[in-house]
Amino acid sequence: DDVEQIKAGATVLIRSHGAAPEQMTRLSQKGVNIVDATCVLVKRLQQIASQMQKDGYKVVIIGDKNHPEVQAVAGCMSEAIVIADESDLHKIAENAKLGVVCQTTQSPEFFSSMLCAIVRCSFSEVKVVNTLCKEAVKRQESAVELCRRVDIMFVLGSLESANTRKLAELCKKYNKQTFHLQNWREFDINTGSGKKVAGVTAGASTPEWIIDEFVEKLRALDRPL
Repeated sequence: DDVEQIKAGATVLIRSHGAAPEQMTRLSQKGVNIVDATCVLVKRLQQIASQMQKDGYKVVIIGDKNHPEVQAVAGCMSEAIVIADESDLHKIAENAKLGVVCQTTQSPEFFSSMLCAIVRCSFSEVKVVNTLCKEAVKRQESAVELCRRVDIMFVLGSLESANTRKLAELCKKYNKQTFHLQNWREFDINTGSGKKVAGVTAGASTPEWIIDEFVEKLRALDRPL
């Protein structure tokens, strides 16, 4: 995160969330080896947002202002408006020409609800591009379908992962017995006392071994929780 602390000749991995052009330039100037693992959909989002600004739009990013993906996209422009909820709508100037995009891992429901809120504002023109990740949407839809059919639902992944937190929040809307755990060590058998059927899903960044271990040990109980 702090380019100044990186030594020349070091290898720097750009994570899937991407980095702002200014950061990439500073890294290149320091003579480091850059391994760019930015998600192709995040790169597409950056390109779309940048082009919108070039075309004269005030770019509105629907998402979490503290999320590294959103920060990287905002860093591609001289100015961007980040809308996390309706309390941020005051940032939109009257009669503005708006270009709207969304953090790739947000849910379609959230994207739609925020679009409805934005179009109630006073604007001269609005252009909307759907920048949601289809795989993330499929994961969310599958998780909702599963959690409706089970007694208890476990969402695995880091508490720091915005993607996993959103997935857990979504599941909890449809099944109150939803628990966000980081791994099997956090499992408490008393939590699911009396439950017969459990569902397991995970955030996109959750390692496979954590999922496999959790499912294997859950199955090994071989009795109602």
